[in-house]
Amino acid sequence: MLERLSAATDRVTFESLLRQLGLPEGVLRGRLRKLVDRGWVVAEPDDSYAIGVVALRPGSAYLLADRTVRLAAPLLTQLRDRLDETVRLVRLDPPGVVCIASREPAQDTAGSAVGRRMPAHASASGKAILAELTRERVVALLDLGGFEAHTSESVADRAALFEELAETRARGWAYERGQFQPGVGCVAAAVPGTIDAISVGVPLARLTDEHAVEIAANLVRTTEELGEALRR
Repeated sequence: MLERLSAATDRVTFESLLRQLGLPEGVLRGRLRKLVDRGWVVAEPDDSYAIGVVALRPGSAYLLADRTVRLAAPLLTQLRDRLDETVRLVRLDPPGVVCIASREPAQDTAGSAVGRRMPAHASASGKAILAELTRERVVALLDLGGFEAHTSESVADRAALFEELAETRARGWAYERGQFQPGVGCVAAAVPGTIDAISVGVPLARLTDEHAVEIAANLVRTTEELGEALRR
């Protein structure tokens, strides 16, 4: 129930939860009442529900305790300041990836994307991570579902995805243009020895191939530095 509510971008009606979860109405009412009483869920007068502020506590505790997030913090800030672009630390969370740290430049009005889930097959960060896995593991992840087109530029099938992963592996970094978010491209590199990647998002209007190569060079240095810090 909490997973469904946290994934929603707006309030979720009781009827929608009932359809999604397949629970008896009385059972669902009872469980929602307990979650509302404890602050995990917020109930609205129109019988719709949203994730509550208490749900922020375990997520914050996770990030505070995560060694990679702590070690990456100054490196992400340095990379953001050097490139003046949005920088994110992303982790594999099957079947997709999730942002666990973010640094935004002054011109970014969207705000932090921490906690945002993205499809592994359509995002540069996801491709960077998948390229480091065995083919069998990638297939197992794809079998979990979620392989769908997000834009007209998205990868259309598994064969095309595996071609992109091979290119990513050979190049050492991933690159996509508008596959996940229209008008935005992304460059990403995996952090050695982890299931994490660092990505840089750039509006397509200024993301030339030359700029992508410049970003990638900075990214690879940063991910190698983070990987070394984690090994130490």
